[in-house]
Amino acid sequence: MAAYAALTSLLGTIDQLLQSNLSGLQENHKRHLKSLKEKFGSLQASFGNVDGEPTKEMQARIKDVARDTEDEVESLVKQLMEQDELLQVESCAKLAKISQQATQEIDSFKEELIKQENNNLQGESSSTSGSSSPRLDASILENDMEGYNVERGSMVQQLTRRSGSDQREVFSVVGMPGIGKSTFAKTIFLHPSIRRVFHIRGWITVSKDYDLRKMLLVLLDAIGKKDPVDAKIDIGKLAERLKNGLKRERYLIVVDDIWSKEAWIRIAQWFPDSGNKSRILLTSRDKEVAEYASFPRSCFQMRPLNTNESQNLFYRKTFAKNDNPGSAFKEVVEEVAKNCKGLPLMITAVAGILSSKSTLGEWNTVAQSVSSLVNDDAYQQCLKVLALSYNHLPSHVKACFLHFGVFPKAHEISVKKLIRLWVAEGLLNLKGVEEFEQVAGHLLYNLIEKSLVIIGKRSFDGKIKTCMIHDLFHDLCLEEAKSENLLYVPSDSTIFEVQRYFPKGCRWVSVQSGLTNPPRYYNDYSTLVETRSLYLNGRSWQIPDLRPFLFKLLRVLDLEETSSSFSPVVMMGDLVCLRYLAVMSHRILEDLTNSNLCNLQTLIFRRHVVYDGERAATLPKAIWQMSQLRHLYAACFSLCSPRMVSVEHLVLRNLRSVSGLSPSCCTKEIFEGIKKVQKLGILCTRKEYPRDPKWIDNLQYLPELEELSIATQGYLFEREEVECFSLTSPDALPLNLKKLKLSKTYLQWKYMAVIGKLPKLEVLQLKDHAFVGNEWKATDQVRFHELKFLLLDCLYLRNWRTTDSNDHFSSLERVIIKGCNFLKEIPEGFAGSKNLELIELHKCTPSVVAIAQKIQEKHEYYGRCKLKVIDYDTAGIFERQMPKAPQLRDYLKRSNCN
Repeated sequence: MAAYAALTSLLGTIDQLLQSNLSGLQENHKRHLKSLKEKFGSLQASFGNVDGEPTKEMQARIKDVARDTEDEVESLVKQLMEQDELLQVESCAKLAKISQQATQEIDSFKEELIKQENNNLQGESSSTSGSSSPRLDASILENDMEGYNVERGSMVQQLTRRSGSDQREVFSVVGMPGIGKSTFAKTIFLHPSIRRVFHIRGWITVSKDYDLRKMLLVLLDAIGKKDPVDAKIDIGKLAERLKNGLKRERYLIVVDDIWSKEAWIRIAQWFPDSGNKSRILLTSRDKEVAEYASFPRSCFQMRPLNTNESQNLFYRKTFAKNDNPGSAFKEVVEEVAKNCKGLPLMITAVAGILSSKSTLGEWNTVAQSVSSLVNDDAYQQCLKVLALSYNHLPSHVKACFLHFGVFPKAHEISVKKLIRLWVAEGLLNLKGVEEFEQVAGHLLYNLIEKSLVIIGKRSFDGKIKTCMIHDLFHDLCLEEAKSENLLYVPSDSTIFEVQRYFPKGCRWVSVQSGLTNPPRYYNDYSTLVETRSLYLNGRSWQIPDLRPFLFKLLRVLDLEETSSSFSPVVMMGDLVCLRYLAVMSHRILEDLTNSNLCNLQTLIFRRHVVYDGERAATLPKAIWQMSQLRHLYAACFSLCSPRMVSVEHLVLRNLRSVSGLSPSCCTKEIFEGIKKVQKLGILCTRKEYPRDPKWIDNLQYLPELEELSIATQGYLFEREEVECFSLTSPDALPLNLKKLKLSKTYLQWKYMAVIGKLPKLEVLQLKDHAFVGNEWKATDQVRFHELKFLLLDCLYLRNWRTTDSNDHFSSLERVIIKGCNFLKEIPEGFAGSKNLELIELHKCTPSVVAIAQKIQEKHEYYGRCKLKVIDYDTAGIFERQMPKAPQLRDYLKRSNCN
């Protein structure tokens, strides 16, 4: 794996250098680089054609040569940027020498690989059969539950029964790793009865190395009480706010994967007992901890799956729905299921391996490997079965899987972030960056398909937003990555041993939140020279500046998950190889001013970095010289005109997504400089509320824009003119828009006519008073023919009507209405969509629920039975005193819409 990954990274680096616009890159340089690319490319091709992987010794040698070559090539980038003729000649001579040395090494490797291939062909046995197994059904992506139907029903009943105690109760689920505790809890958490009964539901994953602040922020977000500045607020105050927010609500909180009594004692204080039948569902692998937390009853012990359940799960994860495996395959299934001892994680792991194997011989080989582990203890047996899953991955996928180890255990990871990191790390072997991101997405789905990665959250339109891996897979990642000298994660046992803290040659260093003695000062950074990626997660640490000359080859600097005030580097201009930068440092803008980050692909500033009070921060002119930049994210920022940087018309041709742009920068000149953008987020602060609402018309200069989000910070009731922009022009919005999200824009409903004319619009999200007024009436001239997903969230809307025609929303698949407490009716015209699958209602009036049910009945009458109507807490909004219309302003400021 390490050899293949090193070759992939090297070839990607050479490609990127050849495509760059470095002024010092001359034809002689390009000739040597192309020669290197050809030689190492042929080695990688030979590597892939060998039947069976090269020996570990050969892989280690290939890895070292590829890494050394890449280090030397990237070390020349700084020289190529200099306008010094002597340096240009010197760099060309170095490249020639590198190419000559590489040729000798590569020829030797290829000879050995050919010999190995010949030996494999001579020793090939005829043990494999021509029978092929059915392929995996690609629609089965998530770890759904097998068995436990009776137990699940009993648990739901105990949690929701009216005759239960009014006291807060804790229900504990206990079992060994891999037995399905979290999956069991998830099926209960998502059960319709649970969602109907509990006004508030929240989920936190504790794990061994827990982070109190992160858990508090997750729960505050779940109850609608999270604030943008919470990263700086004391943990005690956050806990108090959470407690107050839960006092009057009937809540269910899942506390997943808790390891110690100490952790429970600290967490339990957050959940008040208000005598309203609130419940906590807790999972743990430690029975003593589970019994300690359970009140008033004993904990629920997860059992292994029985024989039938084990085989059913195996069949479901391995075979397509309509496929009937032959008797020979069934015998293998029975043997493997028996040896997995009823552990769902082991069964799905082995099923993931076999789903991609086509012959009976391959199946028998895997089955024998599983059988050999029967005498190991349960934990080691699990790890070794999971190692089988890892070993059967293709070489180009293994490094991507091991990369999960840079994140803390039980950490939910943004899919967008993960894919961009894979690209920045050079883990994919393709030419174009756009192709990189597309293939990375397919690769992630493949890992999910093989049950190696778990789906976390989904977006409104059903796409996967977050993912994670099981704790045991995380242990495997750390073990394998350490053996490859790829990843180093410091622990308390090594924290004061400087010589061991950063092992020499290690590519990824991840400082995670589990340290009880976080690092402060180091005396020796010399082993960091070859480090390519630095990840800091968790606590607020005071760490001195890291020397840029020791990090000159750094590609990834990810400080997004830490609240550290640490400024990572000075003289950032030295980090010319940096591709991914995510920080929360107040000094970063100053550092960027004189930087030359010519290879930067992703630049992220979090909220308190760019805010000066409530004004947008101005990013430095250097942004316009980052020719490789693809993704730019900040809370709220402005850009200078590109003409302030150069008389030539600068265009960031690779820029694809921008978030946090101030409306003051929505000018023709700036949009023409970022004209390739496909995703744009615009944020308006109160102090910079646009004087000219017609800035929206300049969006016409973004012809490739597909996703647009516009939001305003805070509420603007004190202003006479509250519209964030004006949609008076019928051509104000780009015709290519597929997704539109508006929040606190205070538009009049008449402007919906402009939105309705967008020919490709598929997703429309209206949140927090995006539109104001009592009535939305769709006319025959406005039809959302392509709209599939519609969200209405916290809108002061009473009547929503359409004409008698039923084709206003002919393609609609999903409708979600949340917090529209005054809405009396929704149009029955939804019934015209044959694709409608879901109407989800949160705290809506009984009249709205009744109309939704009528639509469902109409669908069933016509034989379309897939439509579901889900109603959450209809009665709940009438249990509270609703405000009268004149009190609306005060109500909105207090409500969860804030």
